[in-house]
Amino acid sequence: MSMNFSKAGKLLLTTGLLVVLAQGLWQLPELQDYLFPHRQLTAPFQPARKEYQKIQDHLTLLQERVDYLQWSLPHNGQVRRVSIDRMLAFPFSESIRPLFPGYFWHMNIYLAKREQLYVERKLNYVDALLNYLASRTQAQSSLQDTQRLPQRPGEISLWRQIQELQRQWVADNSKLNDLSKKLTWLANHGFKN
Repeated sequence: MSMNFSKAGKLLLTTGLLVVLAQGLWQLPELQDYLFPHRQLTAPFQPARKEYQKIQDHLTLLQERVDYLQWSLPHNGQVRRVSIDRMLAFPFSESIRPLFPGYFWHMNIYLAKREQLYVERKLNYVDALLNYLASRTQAQSSLQDTQRLPQRPGEISLWRQIQELQRQWVADNSKLNDLSKKLTWLANHGFKN
């Protein structure tokens, strides 16, 4: 009876070791690059897309802050009629603006600069990630060219998506630069205590 347990134990040990060996081989980056080159390229692309959506949201918030500061600038802290859309966009600011115009101005400048810094950091991160993906994709395609292998449709699609995000990055970076100039001007020429 103990012989059967011994044989079963050896068989389970051998099977377990073979499973661990197979999983280890499967996780090798060289094997993954060889078997699934497109998957290895698209893995870093998904975080770039998610980060880019956050960038779009925060860039919109920055645009709203700068527009709001420009809206309130000509009156320099004087009480101005509050519209419903402004009240919905910035309820706290609109409730204290008539009471503390200096605090209102400096708080909104601070919040706008915080959004500006966030967008700058995320744009730098996405730029580095897109440059990495572009270099990996070009290296992969040049390797296929030397081996006379045709490009796969997924790789062509990935390259187009990377180029599209790079064009969008250039547009958003110029928009951020314009908003930064406006914000700097507003901070220097705005409400003075």
